[in-house]
Amino acid sequence: MRILLLGANGRTGSLVLAEALSRSYTVTALVRRPDSLEPQPNLSIAIGSPSSQADIAKAFASPPNSDPITVVISALNNGRTGDNPWSKPTAPANLMADAVRNSLAVMHEYGVKKIVVLGSIGVGSSRANSGWFFNWVVDHSNMKITFDDHHVVQQVLETEAEKDPELKWVDLRSVGLSNGEEKAVKEFGNEGKGAGWWVSRKSVAGFMVDAVESGKWDGQTPVISN
Repeated sequence: MRILLLGANGRTGSLVLAEALSRSYTVTALVRRPDSLEPQPNLSIAIGSPSSQADIAKAFASPPNSDPITVVISALNNGRTGDNPWSKPTAPANLMADAVRNSLAVMHEYGVKKIVVLGSIGVGSSRANSGWFFNWVVDHSNMKITFDDHHVVQQVLETEAEKDPELKWVDLRSVGLSNGEEKAVKEFGNEGKGAGWWVSRKSVAGFMVDAVESGKWDGQTPVISN
């Protein structure tokens, strides 16, 4: 199985890449700068932007033809200059939604039916359980740009699934991301009631690849924490 990975050079995406390769998948990573990734066995690099449907199509068409892409993982996030919620954005406001929309269009062309996306608690039905202070910060800082994009991602996935019942999508809702070691993941349904504050990026990476392998979370927005 070959995975198209968006955001492979990010803090979480790089761990998704490592996890997928450790499970003997082949991965095509779509990145703007090829020098941002170290060459590795079973990794091919496609140069381009997830904001471009044409670039995603080129990644799908890249060799080897004997190992076609069968699933897309998006570990993209709207970057800021720092982790402070009021830090200046460094990415287009609609980066994630455009990437998912473009991926779905190319997936339809190639008959690919699975996509796994990194989202966040506080989106959709999980907002009621993300805490009033967290929601206030989101609504009054530059995090709102990111969360507005997350909301659109969910809408795009649900709309596409209505048109194509065979589409299998997972929109993962992580709590706060930490840089610790991989730990056991706890699931809190689509609403996230009772979820903890933190989950390690390595745990998220493992869960995203698990979601590729399993249909357990298809059509869902599972909230996870450690």
